[in-house]
Amino acid sequence: MRLSIATLVLTCLTVTSFANEGFKLGLVDLQKALQNVEAGKNAKKSLEKEVTSKRTELEKRQNEIQKEAEGFEKKAALMNDAAKTKKQQELQKKFMELQKEAADSQMDLQKRERELTKPIMDELRAVIEGIGKDKGLTLILERNEGAVLFTQGGEDLTDQVIEKFNSTRKPGKKSN
Repeated sequence: MRLSIATLVLTCLTVTSFANEGFKLGLVDLQKALQNVEAGKNAKKSLEKEVTSKRTELEKRQNEIQKEAEGFEKKAALMNDAAKTKKQQELQKKFMELQKEAADSQMDLQKRERELTKPIMDELRAVIEGIGKDKGLTLILERNEGAVLFTQGGEDLTDQVIEKFNSTRKPGKKSN
């Protein structure tokens, strides 16, 4: 629903802007820009070091648990049922802890990536806005996602869209 209204508003803005003869559109691939600016390259290197470090640490723990499990399999025939069960539970617990640690590490790395890239993205957006103003562009879209990165003024049609949308709906009609 929210996406439909946003699309309708963007369409109205675009149609209104095309009606004016001075419409100029720009496109920016933010991911490409992020990956190619020096700050982005440095952030990527830093993040890759962290990923490698975490991966190495997790692989080391996995190998230790695997060796412990292999040792258990060799000795299992000589152990009584209670000792076997206890050791199996211990190994299962270690494996589950490792899986949780891997998931937590993944979330931490995603958070770290956002921390590293947000300031760069903010700077990129400021640069995009400056270029848009300098070139007299009306609208700049993100090439891959179609998100609006910059707009030069324009009439706010939101209230008109809401009024028109509501007037075309039959009373009591529910949206899906």
